[in-house]
Amino acid sequence: MVVVGRIPCRESSRLGMDLEQFSDAELLERSADDPAAFAALYERWVEKMLAYFYRRTWDGEVAADLTAETFAIAFTKRRRFVRTAAPGGAWLYGIASRELKRYRRRAMVEQRALRKLGIEPPAVDDESLRRIEELDEVTELRGAVIGALSTLSEMDREAVRLRVVAELPFKEVAASLGCSEGAARVRVHRALGKVASVVEAQHE
Repeated sequence: MVVVGRIPCRESSRLGMDLEQFSDAELLERSADDPAAFAALYERWVEKMLAYFYRRTWDGEVAADLTAETFAIAFTKRRRFVRTAAPGGAWLYGIASRELKRYRRRAMVEQRALRKLGIEPPAVDDESLRRIEELDEVTELRGAVIGALSTLSEMDREAVRLRVVAELPFKEVAASLGCSEGAARVRVHRALGKVASVVEAQHE
């Protein structure tokens, strides 16, 4: 299991029950008085959350940070959980979605500030990154992306390679492709949109 934050240790339930038999909603309800129930929920969902964030950020460190934040918030707010017709996991995904939106809003501002100050953010250790990238869902996702890229034209694949893999600015991408910078931007965004659509369709 990949550990991404401080979650209550997995001890025997105070209620003396096998927590694996409970649904996500039941674990959330029980976690109000029994932290071991939340630990069981964490173990059940941590890899799914890592894959969720990795699919949307393509960054193992960010995925680990957002997963830790999601579970920290969930643990803090667990007593507010109210069971509805939706599965308990949907409550976690709701928190995850909000954290992802916050991350995207602040990412550009923070990155600009760090660049100006010449500061490098702390990195997750190599072993944690390796474990994240070896998760079954992440491996499956990588295969789906490779398959989606194969559906693009040769020019679109090259545009994506130059911009995403080589991390070239659009000006240099345009020069390599022999087009205007605006056309290069359109080509890259259109190609990435196609890849995202194919991948999302395979994971619905």
